Amino acid sequence: MPIMLDDISSISNKVIRAVTPHFFSTMLTGRGGTQGVINQNLKPGRYDLGQSAHTMPLKPLNDKSKSSSNGVTIRTIPMGPLTPYSQRDSIASGNAILNVPSSAERFHVTPGRANLDFDVYVDLTPQGTVLKEDGSGDKMIRHLDVLYRMEVFLLASGSSTERVRIADTVPRPLRLPDAAGKLVPQEFAFVGYSFAPLDDIEAMIDMISVQFSPTGQGVHVDVAGLATWMSDYDLYDRICRQAEIWSSAAIGEAVAEHVENLFAQSSVSDPELNRLAAQLRYLENYTVPLEAYRVIYDAIRRVAPAQVADVLAKQNMNLLMNGTMAALEDLKPQLAVPPFNPQAIAALPSKFSAQQREAITTAEPLSLTTAGAGTGKSTTILARIDYLTACGIDPKEITVLSFTNAAADNILAKNPKVGSMTISRMVLDIYKLNHPTHQVSTIDTMVNTLDIFYPNDDMVRAFRRRLIEVDKNQDGATTALNAFVEQHFDAVMTVLNSIEQTCLELQIIIAYQQIDQMAEPPHLAGKFLIVDEVQDNSIFEFVYLLRYVTKHKQNMFIVGDASQTLYEFRSANPKALNALEGSGVFKTYKLTTNYRSNQEILDFANVHLADIEANALSQIRLQANSLSQPTAKSFQEKVQLKYCTAQSQKSFKEDLPGYMLNVVKPYVDACLARGEKVAFLSYKKTDLQLMQASLEKFYPGQQIADITSKRRRPTTIFSQYVKLFWNDVKQVQPGDASLVIYKGITDNLDQIAGRSAATVRTFIQKIVSDWWIAQGPTVDSWVRLFNQGSLKREEFFDRLMRNILDYEIDQNGLKQMVLNQQNRQRKEQNNQGNANLIMSTIHGAKGLEFDNVVVLHQYDTVLPEDQKRMFYVAFTRAMKSELVLSFGKQKNAAIETDYQLIVNALERRERIDLLRKQGLNLDAMSAEEVEAALSTLMTEEAQDAAPTAAVAPINGTSSAPTNDAASAAVPVPA
Repeated sequence: MPIMLDDISSISNKVIRAVTPHFFSTMLTGRGGTQGVINQNLKPGRYDLGQSAHTMPLKPLNDKSKSSSNGVTIRTIPMGPLTPYSQRDSIASGNAILNVPSSAERFHVTPGRANLDFDVYVDLTPQGTVLKEDGSGDKMIRHLDVLYRMEVFLLASGSSTERVRIADTVPRPLRLPDAAGKLVPQEFAFVGYSFAPLDDIEAMIDMISVQFSPTGQGVHVDVAGLATWMSDYDLYDRICRQAEIWSSAAIGEAVAEHVENLFAQSSVSDPELNRLAAQLRYLENYTVPLEAYRVIYDAIRRVAPAQVADVLAKQNMNLLMNGTMAALEDLKPQLAVPPFNPQAIAALPSKFSAQQREAITTAEPLSLTTAGAGTGKSTTILARIDYLTACGIDPKEITVLSFTNAAADNILAKNPKVGSMTISRMVLDIYKLNHPTHQVSTIDTMVNTLDIFYPNDDMVRAFRRRLIEVDKNQDGATTALNAFVEQHFDAVMTVLNSIEQTCLELQIIIAYQQIDQMAEPPHLAGKFLIVDEVQDNSIFEFVYLLRYVTKHKQNMFIVGDASQTLYEFRSANPKALNALEGSGVFKTYKLTTNYRSNQEILDFANVHLADIEANALSQIRLQANSLSQPTAKSFQEKVQLKYCTAQSQKSFKEDLPGYMLNVVKPYVDACLARGEKVAFLSYKKTDLQLMQASLEKFYPGQQIADITSKRRRPTTIFSQYVKLFWNDVKQVQPGDASLVIYKGITDNLDQIAGRSAATVRTFIQKIVSDWWIAQGPTVDSWVRLFNQGSLKREEFFDRLMRNILDYEIDQNGLKQMVLNQQNRQRKEQNNQGNANLIMSTIHGAKGLEFDNVVVLHQYDTVLPEDQKRMFYVAFTRAMKSELVLSFGKQKNAAIETDYQLIVNALERRERIDLLRKQGLNLDAMSAEEVEAALSTLMTEEAQDAAPTAAVAPINGTSSAPTNDAASAAVPVPA
């Protein structure tokens, strides 16, 4: 039985932990104290000497960006829920509302002014920051400028108004009669933006108050008092509040209100629509909750004309997904369902749990199974195929889409008649049928080719920029590329037809936009679609699949676990699966019985799972497929924790050999003595290499297997050469062109390859030689045609240029295919081989299981969500035991506290069981009586304890067993 998280104080509340400035950027260090960029000296004030409102950019309001030059990096980090354009449009509509700050927070400009019938108040809200990092000198220097929204409120004297309208001009008339007929000031707020509000806000106050003052002069501002108020301004807290808006439903309400304000006008201009589209794209800067997107989407659908709403929904991938799901939901009654077959249900093997049986036999047209780690996801999918077949479905009507080729091949090996492939292969098959001349290239090669063929075309230059943004996985890049291609579709296709290239990222966008026009190969005609490892798909892949299902009225059965999303660098997003789960469109099932690990390992994993944002909706809690109940002793034996305080990663790496000897080696010795294997998992390959170096010294006779996948960066050497030096080639005779290319690449490698030239020189020389040998006969045949007068000079060089570009594309594809196969074979061989010690990155170990695991864990008080998910995957790879070697700067790490709380909860459960065995009816006792009985039992246990010291397990800060002779050479750090 798993330990209940409610029994572990402070752990069950982790999911609702307050957000910090790290929400906006991990570069925003500090908590308003003496350390970090957000420190006690960073207060709203005046401009530095030589600066003014005109010299400081307002860019933080518009977008999140980074630029570097000459060792100086400038990051703009927006924080306002609305862009300045959206705020301006809302104010212009006359419907923008601002909350009046509490008296404890605002600055009162006009206290005790008996001659005035109005009060003026001031407040500030951070809207964004500019972080400058200057590394050009010996020491990195960081400077943060904060952009504030200055808010000036004019309220009737003694008013208790909580919300007022934001005005863009002083309202007329100035005063209106109240219920008693007395003229009272109109209440409103003015806003402006400044990096130094102490310099700029006085003019705003004067501009507003001068028109209301009976003397015709602006009110006096106590600048010293205002400066004192600003010196007490808690910037850290205010930024946290902004982060709370972004990370809650509040941002959805704010944007939805803006949308409604805009369309409440008699007409909405094109510039206003363009600015609204920019606002929707702006949301992709940060992770916005799904319910917020649903609120925004519903508002757009409610107030905007249908055609306009469709265009707006495409400005944000999450909104597009909401729209696609809405269309699919409307079509739900028409989707394929398996025929009811009680015999097929009864024939299911008894090995399947009730949860698995429910998912396998579902008759829902749209179903989602959230499968926790080790819960039999692959088994469930295979059983679903068997069940559909037993219901009379032709296997040819079943298509299974997997994330990896290995998984797809596994399905095909066990079910040769079904369609099994990756999503990329599915899109490629469709695209290739419709555009057979387009070769699948890389973005880097495509960008070079665009520069070669279209050096001065503005549209192509913009297209090129969008491709680069996607290649860098920038926020909102896919949305921007999709919108660009849709806007310039014919022109883009003309360019692609000319260069005869495409890329995976572009293929799915074109396939999506032309989904109703594109022909499809026969093997994709099935009515039952199964999608595996769905959490690793990008949001755009989700959108495409949902639209594909809508088009073909398919039955969709998807399986995944948002908490195991690891491939965000490939645009995977746990929010996509969460969106399906929370939509109500899909019938959801949960698999929580883990068939891999013992409950001790799962208790530790569950604590970390509870802290993962992606699990907040699913609420998965893993339970072992075993009746044995963990004890505090068994937990400490099977899950060991050693936390090491280290001020930096560098210092920890220096100390790692000592920890390997005194902490890891005793654990590994025990595992090997039992005849069991041990896997070592880390995020970084460099850490694995350090660990492996120690293992090779400790166990010279042991085979150590490295199953980490190797990667290679595609070469762009040929396309880069053509872009820079093709005119040189065209100056020589065709018969000399090949030699000129060979020498041109090798002689100009510094310019072509940049700083990596020295390391890649040997490789480049080989690949150019390979081209010369492989393509020599073809080029020679063209030379002969030229010499015979059958081929014009320009056509010869055009053929030669395309030849080397094609060679680059082919080599990249071939080498990647070979590398994938080698990685797969190495993983299979090493996983099934004789090696007792296995090295892998955490990403490489996904989907695998090992007897025992050593996890190198980097602790932080504010761990990014992607790292939380990564370490959760690592903590669920072991079957029998695991050792977590954790390090961080904090002296009292929560991971130690969590560990001890589990031990305490298990001890408490054991004592309660013992009291029950002693005949106490705890159910009939009050809480105070139960606690008193537990206290008495603990006292008796302490009295019975042996006086001799026991060897402590490797947990908390206890010392590990040491080898005196060895530890003298490699000491464990204090």
